[in-house]
Amino acid sequence: MCGIAGILKIEPSAPEVTASLHKMADKLRHRGPDDEGYVCFGNNNTYVCGGKDTQQGAWDMNLSYAVQDNIETVPGGQFLGLAHRRLAVIDLSPAGHQPMCNDSKTVWVVFNGEIYNYWEIREELESKSVQFKSSSDVEVLLRAYEHWGLDFLSKLNGMWSFVLYDTESACLIGCRDRFGVKPFYYINSKRFFAFASEQKALLQLSSGVSVNPAAVFDYLMHSRVERTEDGLYTDIRELLPSHYMIYDLNTNQMEITRYYNLEYNTSSGRFDTADSQKIIHQVKEKIERAVTLRLRSDVNVGFCLSGGIDSSSIIGVSQKINARNPLRQLSGKLHAFTADCDEKSINELHWAEQVVKKHDLNWHTCRCHAEDLFDELENIIYYQDAPLFSTSTYAQSSVMKLARENNITILMDGQGGDELFAGYVPFFISYYAGLLRRFRLYQLGAEIACMKSSPLDFNTLIRSLAKVILSGIMPHSVWHAFIKNHHKELEYLNNDLTDTAKPAAEKPDGTGRTLNSALFEYFTNGYLRHLLRWEDRCSMQYSVESRTPFADDIDLIEYVFSVPSVYKIHKGRSKFLLREAMYDVLPETIYRRSDKLGFATPQDMWLVQSEKKVKNIIHELASFDTEKFADSGKLLKNWNMIFSENGNSRLRYFVWRYVNFLLWRKINKL
Repeated sequence: MCGIAGILKIEPSAPEVTASLHKMADKLRHRGPDDEGYVCFGNNNTYVCGGKDTQQGAWDMNLSYAVQDNIETVPGGQFLGLAHRRLAVIDLSPAGHQPMCNDSKTVWVVFNGEIYNYWEIREELESKSVQFKSSSDVEVLLRAYEHWGLDFLSKLNGMWSFVLYDTESACLIGCRDRFGVKPFYYINSKRFFAFASEQKALLQLSSGVSVNPAAVFDYLMHSRVERTEDGLYTDIRELLPSHYMIYDLNTNQMEITRYYNLEYNTSSGRFDTADSQKIIHQVKEKIERAVTLRLRSDVNVGFCLSGGIDSSSIIGVSQKINARNPLRQLSGKLHAFTADCDEKSINELHWAEQVVKKHDLNWHTCRCHAEDLFDELENIIYYQDAPLFSTSTYAQSSVMKLARENNITILMDGQGGDELFAGYVPFFISYYAGLLRRFRLYQLGAEIACMKSSPLDFNTLIRSLAKVILSGIMPHSVWHAFIKNHHKELEYLNNDLTDTAKPAAEKPDGTGRTLNSALFEYFTNGYLRHLLRWEDRCSMQYSVESRTPFADDIDLIEYVFSVPSVYKIHKGRSKFLLREAMYDVLPETIYRRSDKLGFATPQDMWLVQSEKKVKNIIHELASFDTEKFADSGKLLKNWNMIFSENGNSRLRYFVWRYVNFLLWRKINKL
C-alpha cells in the first residue's frame, strides 16, 4: 500500500519536474512513511533518486533500480518524473523499493495496492524461465507486463493503481483495479500531464484548479462525491475503475480503455433446495480462499468488527484458517477494532461482543463523541480531499487510528458485503418489485409472509413498491416536480447552481429490473466506490492498509453475480448465501440477526448537540462560498426552526454537508 505520483512536462511553462515531484510526494507521505523513491528522465540522463525517508538499503543494493542521487540535487531540464511513497507490507527488504525497473531499464513502474495472487502468477512466470530479484508483488506485476503485455490484467486478483513507463514505446500506462478500491487522479493539460493517488498532491502544481459547480450540487443535494470522472476539483479527473490509460509521449495524446466488465445473471429462476446447497458450498469455499489470499503479509493483520454479518464472517473465517495453520501475522489472539458511539439505539457493541466471546479476540474499542468529531473534522477533511458524506467517516477514521496505535498495519474489513450479498433494505424492494413485474404472485406472497425475518416492515414495503411503480409510469417532468416537493434542501440552493448543474430527477432505490441488476448498479456504478473512497483515505491517514475481500476478490464476486437473484433473499432474510455459508463461524444470534444499521453513527443527535459550533462555522466561513452555492443567510434565519425538536432532519443533514463544503474550501484555499 503506497502513494504514487508523476509529472510529464510538455511545454516550457509547465512546472519544473524535480521540484514538483518532490512536493507531490511529500503530500503523500502518510500513504507510505517507510520509504521514498523517484526516477527522473532527461534527454540524455536518467536519475534514480532518494530523499530523507529513503531506506539505506535502497542506496546500497546491487539492483538496476538502486538509488544513486538525491532528489534535491537533480538538475533542472527533466521532462518526466515518477515518485513513490512506500508502506512496506510484502517483502520488507530494500529489494521492494520503488520506482522499480526491469534489468534493461526499459520499463519502470510505480505501484499502489496489493496483488493477492502474486505468488501463483510468479510460479507461472517461473515455469516460463522468468527470473526474479525480490519477493514483492510489484516485481510480479512488472515481469507479467514484460511477458504478456496488458493481457496480464486479466490474471490479477487484488486492488491496485499503477503507472508503467515503457521507454521503448514511449508510453505511460496507468491502470486502476476493477472496482475502485485504490485511487487514481490526473491532470491532462496542454502544458503538462500529471497523476497522483490523492488530489492534494496535484494541487501542488499551481494549475488553476477551482470548484466544479455540477459536483457541488451533487454533493450538497445528494451527498455524493466523485460520482463521475469529473469531481469537485475542476481539471482534476479520476481514472474510473476497470479502466487503463495510455499516454503517448510522442504525440501527447491519451486514450482511456475499459478492460473489464462484470456480468450478472439475468434469469428470474426458482429456488431449488438442492441447488442452494451447492451454491452455498461454493460461496463458502470462495470466501475462505479470498480471506486466505488477503492474510498474506509480512506485517501484523487486524480486523474491523462492527457486529454485523460481514465483518464477523471475515473474523470467523480468519480464526478458522489460523487454527488449521497458525500464521505469524496472526500470532496470539486476533485483534479486533470497534467504534463505540454514545447512542444506544445504534450502538452495536453488544453484537460485536458476541463475536469477541465466540472467538476469544483481543478487542479494542474507541469512544466517538460529538465534541471529538468537530475537533477532528478539519483534519479528516484534509486527508479525505473532500467534504464528508456522513459522520460515520469520523468513526471509521477513529478505528484506523486505534489500529495504528496498537501496531497493526493491515486491517481486514467487510466493505462490499452488503452490495455483493444483498444486505440493504432497498434490495428487498428491488427483489419484490421484480417478482411483481413477472406476476410471481405466489412467490411474492410467500416472501411477504416471512417479512418478520427482514429489516423491512409491511407499510414501508407498500409505499416503496408504489414509488417504484409510479416512477416507471410517471412522466419525467412530473417525477421531477414530485422530487422537488420532497427535497426541502432545494430551497436553500442557488437557483443558478441547479440550472447549471442540470440535476437529473432521482428515481427511488429498487428500480432495477431484477435484484441482480440492482446489486450490479450498487457494486459498479458509484455506491460501493463511494464507500471505498472513504475507506482508503481513513486507513491511509494513519498509514494502515485496508483489505476488503468482498469488494475486490474477483473469483468470489464473479461467482456470486452468476447466481440467480432468488438465492440472495430468501424467506424474508437478507444475505441468505452469506449467512448459510458462514453458519459455522458466526454466533447464532448474528446468524439470525435481521436488523440493518450499517456503519452507523448518531449523526442527527451529534448535530443537535453541536448546534452552536455548527452555526459558528457557517458565520465564520460563509465568505468562502464566493459563488453563493447555498443561501447561508436563509439558513441562519431559519436556524431555530431547522434545529428545533420537530425540525426536518434532512435540512440538518444539508447543514452538515454545507459546513463540510465550507471547511473543504478553506483547507484547499479554493
